[in-house]
Amino acid sequence: MLETLAHVLAGVALGTVTGLIPGLHVNNLTPILIALAAGASAEMAALIVAMSITNAFISYIPSTFLAAPEEGTELSVLPAHRLLLEGRGYQAIRLSATGCLGGVMLSAALALPFMPVIGPIYDLIRPQMHWLLLTVTVVMIFLEKSRGKIIWATAIFLMSGLLGLLTLDTGLMPADAALLPLLSGLFGLSVLLPSIANCSSLPEQHLDEEPINIQNSLKPVSAGTAAGILTGIVPSIGPSQGTVLAQLVVRSKGTEEFLMSVGCVNTSKALFSFIAIFAIGRGRSGAAVAVEKIVDAANITPLLIIGVALFAAGIAAILQLQLGKLAARHMDRLPYRWLGVAVMAFILGLIFYCTGFIGILVLTIATSIGMLPALAKVKRTHSMGVLMLPCLLFFAGAKDGVLAALGL
Repeated sequence: MLETLAHVLAGVALGTVTGLIPGLHVNNLTPILIALAAGASAEMAALIVAMSITNAFISYIPSTFLAAPEEGTELSVLPAHRLLLEGRGYQAIRLSATGCLGGVMLSAALALPFMPVIGPIYDLIRPQMHWLLLTVTVVMIFLEKSRGKIIWATAIFLMSGLLGLLTLDTGLMPADAALLPLLSGLFGLSVLLPSIANCSSLPEQHLDEEPINIQNSLKPVSAGTAAGILTGIVPSIGPSQGTVLAQLVVRSKGTEEFLMSVGCVNTSKALFSFIAIFAIGRGRSGAAVAVEKIVDAANITPLLIIGVALFAAGIAAILQLQLGKLAARHMDRLPYRWLGVAVMAFILGLIFYCTGFIGILVLTIATSIGMLPALAKVKRTHSMGVLMLPCLLFFAGAKDGVLAALGL
């Protein structure tokens, strides 16, 4: 028992480190941990689960204060950054923490009752997934209402989607490495560059401790958790697509509900990517695949996964709030413009190290596309075409045909 607890705490520590450092992801660290482990064990599985859940919480700190997104937090960058520039960066952290914790708790409560039906539901949904994605895409675009904005939204979706298709599905670079320049450009530098140009320093950050209205949280938490469960079970659907689905369901336009929904989707997806091992026989994330390989040998049960996730989430929520408060207290004392330049230099260096000159080229194109929504005054979610279009073509069975038509 004490050994399991020690491994869980180590997982929380590693999840905190991976969450705070842009570009360092749980999926990159998991193979190293498995290689270093003496053998398959429940303790190692507990460590990986705790690390994955904690990372989902802590990654909102750099995405809020540095506009440095990871997969799953990219849609939160602009709303959180907007609150940051209003002196409410800590409020963005509190809302994200509320959503993350609510997502873990609700999905943990639903995991065991839902396990017997997940397999049949998955078999039912998967053949129709391209129609679901197409419907989400069309609705998302036509929510812009005016004809000019609809045209812009369609163009941004197609441009980002084509960039995603060319980058992720042609062997240009490894798919995991490709997400770094894509997401950093579309949702990171495209937000950071205008901020650096227009803001030499951050306003004083207010540490708002007013309780969040639980009643108003029920709708975004419920919808975000449902979308997170879907993305945790169905392949190729990420947290960002799940967030779009959640927002369509709750019809929320408020920043607060949006940030809570994003948090819910991220943590419920993280948990259900592990539950999928027992429900459909395969994990749905890099970390879950690693746990899948040791499940039988270590006699791991869903109750262990759920218990570890809840325990790690409780610690991670406290860490997220305390680290977010620390950042909020000191960020306004730093020269924001130079800090932004330093973050850009770090991202550029990391991308060059991981992907070389081709990654810098992808980053440049992605950043250019990422600036278009603000110029056209349309929603930044249309840039999620970078993942949604390749997914849509994959589920429709048309991806190879489209690549062949493009001569790739």
